[in-house]
Amino acid sequence: MSVSGTVTELEPDRQLNVGTAPVNWNNNDLPNWRPLIPFPDILDAMLDAGFLETEWDESFGAQVDDLNDERRRRGMSFTGAYRWFDLLDEDHFARDVAKTRPLLETLRSIGVRHLIVSDRLREHRVACSGFVPDDGSVSLDDSGFAAIGRRLAHLASIADAYDLKVHYHNHAGTYIETPAEVRSLISHLDLNTVDLCFDTGHYAFGGGDALDFIDEHYTSIEYLHLKDVDPEILQTAKANRWSFLEALKNYVFCPLGQGNANIPEVIELLVRERFGGYVIIEQDTCRGDATENGRRNLATFLSLATAAPSKGRIET
Repeated sequence: MSVSGTVTELEPDRQLNVGTAPVNWNNNDLPNWRPLIPFPDILDAMLDAGFLETEWDESFGAQVDDLNDERRRRGMSFTGAYRWFDLLDEDHFARDVAKTRPLLETLRSIGVRHLIVSDRLREHRVACSGFVPDDGSVSLDDSGFAAIGRRLAHLASIADAYDLKVHYHNHAGTYIETPAEVRSLISHLDLNTVDLCFDTGHYAFGGGDALDFIDEHYTSIEYLHLKDVDPEILQTAKANRWSFLEALKNYVFCPLGQGNANIPEVIELLVRERFGGYVIIEQDTCRGDATENGRRNLATFLSLATAAPSKGRIET
């Protein structure tokens, strides 16, 4: 487990690869929501919260020497990088790929090995996020999911040349939000090439049971975003038909273990199965100080992981 010396590490038989993400301090979905913490100051905030590993963000810049110098000075490393793509429009996708290509060598040079990808936010889906109709009226048909699968495979072939593995991230406000949509996408993925960065909070926000999904699709997940959802705020968001962004502003994502994403049971499963991928602790918006909030979430994670049984399931 990678945490700073201010936090007790887990025993060897229950260690997990744990990190944080810039969204805990600077949320790109909500510009000007909080004063931006610039790079490299944000690394100090992460370190103060107890983390030695983080995802890279565009706000960090792309100067390889500076990025490596700043992370090494603090004994930190970069785990992954999150990127939006338009995975439905061929011309837009080609534009996004062209924009991303120069970044891939930078990511490789700073030690990043995981490219986390989502289809872009869609205005009409942001508007109904959390209460997407079950009738499929605002969802893709099978050809749409197939198109996303093809473009992800193409992107994976490009990323592979830079030693990067592509993981698809389910996200509220996109075409891959609800349990049915996530299942439909999986059916069009070669999971040896593109697997999931599964986000527990976004899945619960979209009406799913994160624990059941991880248990059923464990081998499809190599990277995990661990966050929780406040059920009362989610219910209020649905009743008032808030958009996803309005829900964010009202703190729909809550401290770990206080919501409906079954976080204690999820952590128990990860420890029991000795999950080998990264677990990135997130809370996209929070009340109060983001660094203190990150510290508390890490402490909650450590407490739950310490209490979890460590024996894996027996395959028969």
